[in-house]
Amino acid sequence: MRLSYSALETFKQCPLKFKFQYVERIKTPKSKEALFGTLIHKALKVLHEPGLVVPTEEELLKFFADNWDGSVYQDEQLAVLAFAQGIKILKDYYAKNYPAQFNVVALETSFEAPIKIGDDLHLVTGKIDRIDKTPENLFEVIDYKTTKKMPSQETVDKDLQLSVYHLGMANRWPSIVNEKRPVKVSLYYLKHGEKLSSLRNVENLEATKENIIRDIEQIEQTHKAGKFDPRPNALCDWCEFQRNCPFFRHKFVEEKLFFNDQDIKALINDYANIKKESEERDKKLNEIKNTLVKFMDQQGLESLFGDDGYITRSLIQRFKYDADSLRQILEPLGRWQNILKIDDAKLKKIIKELPRDLRGKIESARKLDKEYKTISLKKKK
Repeated sequence: MRLSYSALETFKQCPLKFKFQYVERIKTPKSKEALFGTLIHKALKVLHEPGLVVPTEEELLKFFADNWDGSVYQDEQLAVLAFAQGIKILKDYYAKNYPAQFNVVALETSFEAPIKIGDDLHLVTGKIDRIDKTPENLFEVIDYKTTKKMPSQETVDKDLQLSVYHLGMANRWPSIVNEKRPVKVSLYYLKHGEKLSSLRNVENLEATKENIIRDIEQIEQTHKAGKFDPRPNALCDWCEFQRNCPFFRHKFVEEKLFFNDQDIKALINDYANIKKESEERDKKLNEIKNTLVKFMDQQGLESLFGDDGYITRSLIQRFKYDADSLRQILEPLGRWQNILKIDDAKLKKIIKELPRDLRGKIESARKLDKEYKTISLKKKK
């Protein structure tokens, strides 16, 4: 069996979620929180990547901004707040953690730790954000966290994730065991700018293995019985498998509509009447608007006041850019492609003038982008 720390933790949190994620491997889109954390991690990797020149704060923030995707946020204001929070995290981090002062040994390094149970060999896997060599000649494991809450020191001292990382380090560098060297393990809480650290000794390795063996045995027993029971917990509200879970499935049950022919005819009549009323209102609204605009032009006014409110007109300007000038500016910066967009109407016009073989090539390059249905009303004559 091959298991990551995340899998072990997920099983303890909720066996059913473990089944969905690691047995059935149901694909789910990443949450906006996960995407935010991933981008912060990437930015810090760029910052600490060994090189002759240390990235400036401006370069760090530019990397974050260039790779930011606000479309994952349903609310534009939330996207703006999240972006500002990311900028603040990186600025605060840079002020406290100038890269040149650290001896970085590895970044985002993967590991494997063998666990033997009887004749079966299992592998515990993972990826460590950063490994440093401290002035005290200790290896330090650093894991970045973008969560809001900070745990107590006691929790950090017992943290399973850090213990698994310690196990992975010992397997990667046997001198840790042979020379009985302690390893410093740290969780860096980026939203707070605080790093919580603990020491792991060789004696801790056996206890970690025993804990993992118990977890693996429970997973195997559960798998054999085929009974992955749901376990409601404080993280359920953020679970990506709610649609599959018996505790939340009803939340996503769609209302079923049952109609007979008379119901359908009545709905069509209602639709036709409301559409007619809407068209008449729009026509009347345009007539009123045109009259008000004519009066404002005659009187030289930009606002008109009534008993229930007032109206104001504003000048809206739309500009066109000279394409050649823009290309000369943006192409040397590698940004010209970012603003190019295929005009579907113009492309259709050009295609008609092309030879058949080229039309075929363009047709094969076409991919379905969106698909939706609309309804239209046709009145009986």
